Amino acid sequence: MPSLVKPAAVAPLQSPITAYVCTEQGAAVARELAANIGSDEPALFGGGVSGAARVADAEKASHILLTEIGNLPLSTACESVAEIHRTGARVVVFGQQNDITTYRAIVAAGAVDYFPFPVRSADIVESLTRTPANDPATAPEAVAALAAEPALRIGVTGSNGGVGASVLAQNLAYTLATQKKGAKRTALIDGDLHFGSIACDLNRNPTPGMLEALSAPDRVDETFLNASMDQMSDTLSIYSAHLHHGGDDTRACEGMTRLIPTLSDHFDATVLDAPRDLLLRKPALLETLHRLVLVVPGGYSGVHAAVRMLDALKEAAPELTVIPVLTELRRDAGLSVKDMSKALSMELRYTLPRSDAAILRAHRAGAPLVARQPRAPYGKTVKALCAELAKPVAEPAPKSAPRRGLLKRVAG
Repeated sequence: MPSLVKPAAVAPLQSPITAYVCTEQGAAVARELAANIGSDEPALFGGGVSGAARVADAEKASHILLTEIGNLPLSTACESVAEIHRTGARVVVFGQQNDITTYRAIVAAGAVDYFPFPVRSADIVESLTRTPANDPATAPEAVAALAAEPALRIGVTGSNGGVGASVLAQNLAYTLATQKKGAKRTALIDGDLHFGSIACDLNRNPTPGMLEALSAPDRVDETFLNASMDQMSDTLSIYSAHLHHGGDDTRACEGMTRLIPTLSDHFDATVLDAPRDLLLRKPALLETLHRLVLVVPGGYSGVHAAVRMLDALKEAAPELTVIPVLTELRRDAGLSVKDMSKALSMELRYTLPRSDAAILRAHRAGAPLVARQPRAPYGKTVKALCAELAKPVAEPAPKSAPRRGLLKRVAG
């Protein structure tokens, strides 16, 4: 526990401390601060920052509030902070989110400061005693734009079976959720409702609540997601479940189209492992995605399937950004990057190197490959691809692939 702060340094703090928290961890922060400044037991209330905002009008001007984000989407948390800020209260926010985007947005909304867990009471005191209260009349409108930045929605599919699309989806999701700079709360969704392997690959329990979410996506909220998703870590949650044998998946597939946008209200990024037949049967699902990664093997059958897939994608969702990735996990004819790029009329900037031994060890350990070997060639490719996926969508739709040269062999 941090050492006690000198009383002279905490004169601006009122007694008792008032805190709106969501977890016992948040309540502990308030109690520790009270103990360190010699205050009475803090006045603790539930509801976090949104609960504080609901009673903000009842708070006195210049009052100091400790608040916790909990699982609120960033945009909602910022709206609550701004509401409290407008009353003249000084609000300190803390939570599990540990990234610069959250910090900037919360402070810009009017908070005195934001602290990710674990929180030191000495840091809170220092911030309150050195930082003047923000002027309520000048709460920047730019906050809303920053906080309302749309969450990433990424699909991963293969032009052929057995090319490592599911493996890539797992590793992309893990990388987005754990990267040192800008880690995102990420949802990994297994879109194969009959033969999906994500839960098995990662040694996790299936999540039957996913089927309930697909049956009524409009009813999905933070509480339901916390109860029904498998929490692989603080920043990575998984949905992976199978329909009963012979079950009709029509309603579930329709629900997927509505569930993916709903998840953006609760996660910074969603990675969907999407079977080809799901995307082709439900083209509306394509419109919910910001990017689609198409994994293509270096062979004639891969070119043939990728050309057909690209044509279908262009017709169904012409504005969708498609990023083709060459995989060496299935060699086929071993065509070069240059030949493949020419055949598809799209530059292949990323190649997934063959990594049989590393993938074998990862599967046996029930972990993503990048978790075990982040600096291996495969991990470096995934990291570079993640950086590409996080860029603003500004790329033109892919062109139709030509039917000449190399394609003469596969176009007939």
